[in-house]
Amino acid sequence: MNHRFNVSDFRTVLKTVYAGMAKIVGEARGSCVSFTPRRVLEFGGIDTTMPIALTLVKHILEKLVEAGLMQRDDSRARVRYVLCKNSPLWQKLRSGDDDTLKMLEEVTAE
Repeated sequence: MNHRFNVSDFRTVLKTVYAGMAKIVGEARGSCVSFTPRRVLEFGGIDTTMPIALTLVKHILEKLVEAGLMQRDDSRARVRYVLCKNSPLWQKLRSGDDDTLKMLEEVTAE
């Protein structure tokens, strides 16, 4: 069931990104996953029709790319983000580490 969320509360957005990415990584069958911001929202159970929500998720994913925790694949028409097993973020998402949300907050802090 898709829900709307309060986009003015950035911590809620971070929790949604964390939940979506954890589910994507948890269902992975290979050594890498690729996804779009819309897919992260879908896996997080959030309504994807809000353009501002997609923009906020893209911002978080771009910060993770800048921190070297994942990669951006812009070779296609739509930009996709790639997360592989050799990333410390993969290990934290896979194990359900409690510090993962705190790490996301630190990476996205400006």
